[in-house]
Amino acid sequence: MLWTTWLGLAAAILGTGKSAAADTVYRDPDTGLVFTSNFELYKSDGHGITVRIAIPDNVQSYTAFDAVIQMVIPNEVGWAGLAWGGSMTNNPLLVAWRGTSNNAVLSPRWASSHVQPQPYSGAQYTLFKTGTKTNATHTQFTALCKGCTSWTASDGSTRYLSPRGGNRLAFAYSPTRPASPNSPTSSLSIHEVVGYWQHDFSQAANANFEATVSKLVS
Repeated sequence: MLWTTWLGLAAAILGTGKSAAADTVYRDPDTGLVFTSNFELYKSDGHGITVRIAIPDNVQSYTAFDAVIQMVIPNEVGWAGLAWGGSMTNNPLLVAWRGTSNNAVLSPRWASSHVQPQPYSGAQYTLFKTGTKTNATHTQFTALCKGCTSWTASDGSTRYLSPRGGNRLAFAYSPTRPASPNSPTSSLSIHEVVGYWQHDFSQAANANFEATVSKLVS
């Protein structure tokens, strides 16, 4: 079954797929980073996933740069996905879920067509202990990504995210946990909901990004 089978259900739930809330600036008291934050509904009753992005302030346009991703995911979610290029195909994907020990499992993926995305070696995530936590209702993870803001498109050209404005991102949701929840290469169920939004990177710039990140990864 093609993954596009579920797009009709997504449209029925989300309508136009617009954000539940506009970007806000979030100053994380745990990591010390400044993020732009967006809340995306996956259910019409108000349940949603929070996506936050932080980047360096000294990035030039049309270059690759590191980024910190923070997501807050309700524990009822089987897995949540993020598409850095705003599409389910031909750009770096992140799939995240809660492991059996309440740990965050991050899986870099790539899909060349609307089939189950496969492991992708072009993006590497370093999970921070600080800013990663679980309680009775939600799991939050914070991680540095290298290889998420630039990639080779299907036509051979190089694509870059803009550090100075909005970038189209996408998310996916499934209520079904991965078959092997402790393995980042586990097979996945088909997503039930997808959504798209313009994420503001201009307000996510951090003057001391490298120094702050170096403390978080040590």
